[in-house]
Amino acid sequence: MAGKTTQNGKIKLIQDIKNGTFAPLYIISGEEAYLKEYYLNQLKQQVVDETFREFNLIEFEGKGLTPEQLTEAVDSYPAMAEKKLVVVTDFDLFKPSAAFSDMLDHMLDDLPDYLCLVFYFDTIDGKPDKRTKIYKKLEKSACFAEFTHLDEHELTAWIERRFRALDRSISPDVCAYMMFLCGNSMTNLLGEIEKAAAHATTGEIKKYNIDSVCSRVLEAVVFDLSDAITAGKFDRAVALVDDLIAQKNSEVMLFSVITRHIQRLYAAKICEGARGGEKRLMELIGSKSPFYARQIQSSARKLPLSWLRNAASVCARTDTMLKGSVVDRQKQIELTLLELAAEFGANK
Repeated sequence: MAGKTTQNGKIKLIQDIKNGTFAPLYIISGEEAYLKEYYLNQLKQQVVDETFREFNLIEFEGKGLTPEQLTEAVDSYPAMAEKKLVVVTDFDLFKPSAAFSDMLDHMLDDLPDYLCLVFYFDTIDGKPDKRTKIYKKLEKSACFAEFTHLDEHELTAWIERRFRALDRSISPDVCAYMMFLCGNSMTNLLGEIEKAAAHATTGEIKKYNIDSVCSRVLEAVVFDLSDAITAGKFDRAVALVDDLIAQKNSEVMLFSVITRHIQRLYAAKICEGARGGEKRLMELIGSKSPFYARQIQSSARKLPLSWLRNAASVCARTDTMLKGSVVDRQKQIELTLLELAAEFGANK
C-alpha cells in the first residue's frame, strides 16, 4: 500500500477519479450528502467495468455485516477485470465490534492491488477518533475524503450554474438570500432551485420567486419567530412554533435552535459595541456566511442589550429544563416565549 499522503483527501479522490488511478482505501464522510453521493457514483463508474458490474461491485450496509462477508469480498479476485470495488456504508470503523477488531487490523495491513475499498458514511458520523489504534493504522495509508458544506462563494457559483442549466439567471445577492432562506445543503437546494426556476416568468430569478415557492429552513423561520416576539405578536410566534412541531421537528431540537439564535443576536450586539467587524462576528457565531452575519447584525441593532442578555439566560434555563425533564415541552416553549415578549414590552 502507498505511504501516508499529506494531500487533502477530498482533492486526492477527485484527482484519482479524473486520472483513473485509484487508492486501495477511501474513507468518504462529511455533512454535504450531495457531493459524497456524487463522487461515490463517480468511483463506481470509473473503477467498475459496466459489463461485469454484478461481479465487481460489492456493497454492504454496516449494520448486519459480518467479518466473514467482508473478508470474502476483499479476498476474492475481480471477474474479467483489473479492479473490483467494495463499498461498506455506515460501518462504525473507529469503534468496531470485538469480532471485527483483529480481522481489520490484519486486513488493512495488506489490501490487494486489485481492490478499491470504500468506507462510506451516510447517516452516521464519520469523524475519526484519532486516539484509536485503527486510526493510527489508517492514517498511514487511507485517503480520508471529507465533504463539508461549500462556502458561500463556492455555493453561489454552483447555484448560478444550476440555474443556467434551467435557462435562468440569478444575481449573487439573490443567491445569498436563497442560501439564507433554504440553507446550504446542496441536496435540498436542488429541489428549491427547480421550484424557483419553474415559478419565474422571466429569465431572471427574483427574491419574490424564492419567497413564493421555496421552503424555509428552521434557522430562517427562527428569524421570523424572534421578530414576532419583539413586535408584540405573541400569537404569531406561537403559531410558528406549532407549525414547526407539526413538521416533525422535536421540541428539544427546535428550542436549541431558538436558544442558539438568541445567543448569536447577543454576540452580535456585544461585537458591535466592541467595534468588531464582520469577520470577527462570523467567528463568534460560527458561521461562514457574510450574508447570515449581516442579517444577525441587522436584527441585533433593533434590540436592547439588557433584553438580549436576559433572553439568553432565560433560553439557557429552558433549554436545560427541556432536555432534563418530562414537562409538557410545547407548553414550556410557549411560556418561555411569553416571558420573553413580556420582558421586551417592559424594556420598550
